[in-house]
This record gives sequence, C-alpha cells and structure tokens, in this order.
Amino acid sequence: MNVLIVGASGYNGARVARRLTEQGHRVRGLVRDRSRAPLDLDEVVIGDVSTGAGLTEALADIDVAYYFVHSLDATDQDDRDFAAAGHFVTAARATKLARGVFFTTLTAPAGVEPPRYQNNRIMVENELLDGIPGMTAVRAGMVLGARSRGMRPYLQLIQRAPVIPMGPWRHHRMAVVDIDTTTDCLVEAGTSDQPLGRIVDMPASAEPTHEELIRAIMKALGTYRPIVRLSWSNPTFDALLTSLFTEDSFHFSRHLASINRYDYVVDKARSAPFSHITALPLDDALQLAVSVDTRR
Repeated sequence: MNVLIVGASGYNGARVARRLTEQGHRVRGLVRDRSRAPLDLDEVVIGDVSTGAGLTEALADIDVAYYFVHSLDATDQDDRDFAAAGHFVTAARATKLARGVFFTTLTAPAGVEPPRYQNNRIMVENELLDGIPGMTAVRAGMVLGARSRGMRPYLQLIQRAPVIPMGPWRHHRMAVVDIDTTTDCLVEAGTSDQPLGRIVDMPASAEPTHEELIRAIMKALGTYRPIVRLSWSNPTFDALLTSLFTEDSFHFSRHLASINRYDYVVDKARSAPFSHITALPLDDALQLAVSVDTRR
C-alpha cells in the first residue's frame, strides 16, 4: 500500500511509519521540518496542514492516510485544529482518498459536558468523519510510552515533586494502553482487508484509578513519593501544581486536569475489531515505558 502519515515526526506517527515500512508498505510523510522527518520514510513532503500547504502533493496516489495532528500547546488550538482538519478534508476529496485513520482520545461519559480538550477532539473527529467516507477514528486512553504527552506529567511529578497532591479526581478511572499495542492497532486500522468501522476503541492494558496509576508508576520507577489526598481541587489549581514540576505548560496541564474529572474507559463493543490484539498488562506496559525513558 501507498501510505501517507500527516504528522510523521511525532511520537506515534514515527512508530507507525517504522512498522509500515517493515511490513513492506511504501510510506510518505508530511512534515514541516525535513530535519525532524523519521529515517524510515520512503518519501518526504514538506508542508503544513494548518495552512494546507503540501497536502495535495502529499495525498497524490495514496491508498490510506494517517492523521496525527493536534496543536496541544497553542492557546488558539481549537481554531488551528479545526482549520487543519478542514484543509485535510478538502485535499482528501480533491485526490479521492479512499481510506484514512484518525488517532484520537476516548470521549467523556454520556450525559456530561465534555471538557474543552474533548470538545476539540470531537470537533476534529466529526469534521474528518463527515468529510471523508473512508475515515476511521481510533480512540484510545492514555498511551504508556516514553514520549507520550499523557504519561510524561505523571513521570515527572513522581521524579521531581516531594509529594503528590491528588484531589477527588484520584478516584476516577483512565484506560491506559502500552505503546506497542497502540502501534499494532493503528497499523491494523489502516491496512486490514476491510475498514474496521467509523469509530473504534483501542483495547486497554488496564483501567486504573489515577491514584492506582501513580502507585504503579512509582513501583516501576522504584521511587516512592507520599500521596497527599486533598478534599478539594479544580483544574486551575491542579494545572498550576503540575506545570511547576514538569516540562508542560500551564495551558497543556489545564487540559489534562480538566479531563481527570470523569472516567474514561473502553467501550467493549467498539473495541471488538481489535479482539485479536492483546494489550500488555499494566505492570509490563509501565516497565517497557520506563526502561525506554531511563535509557534516553
């Protein structure tokens, strides 16, 4: 297959590119900076999905396109992400793209007001699904990987903060999945004989509470920090504490903090297309992530 990866220089994009190349597919990447393009790409197109530059060229003669685009740290991320998705849909229609894969997050429980971060992802998902009939949205919980933006704050808080303050959100559950299963499922979504469906959920390694996840990461690191259980917190307060001890901005930290107010678990029916893929158990997944992180 001829495959395009939009956002090939990112963590998940680069891993998918490597796996697809190993399987014999021809992989093209759209990147803004050639110096950051993965070595595994067969072809590189310089462009910018936020303006649409390079998209038509990149999508020419492509069988399946992966969309890994999210302006996580931009304060105007909603406008940027919606515009980028619109540019991609326009170019996909012009080049008659038959199939696509969008990697996104699990949604908030039914009946609650989604946090801004989820609203952003739902908005982009709807734009891509409505605009491209062959698009599949692959939803997942937190990816447990050395360079995962979701896991990094947990690692750095444990490594740098003297104590771990946790509000009532510590009781909420978050599906987590190891990085190898993440890559397996994304490759499957784009290369299976038939499309997997419009929306599918990636299987989870586990669905721990946030406190259980913190304790499991401490065990994997061989590090202990006291957990201070707070009776009250809000996203602003949590984001301030997180940004003080991690490399993440207050803006990004607030997104993560707002998500923690709900449970995010896998829909078993939507994960059925991946029933033949077994995620690593939580402890094994964390050992893999931590061992890669400590070697870097």
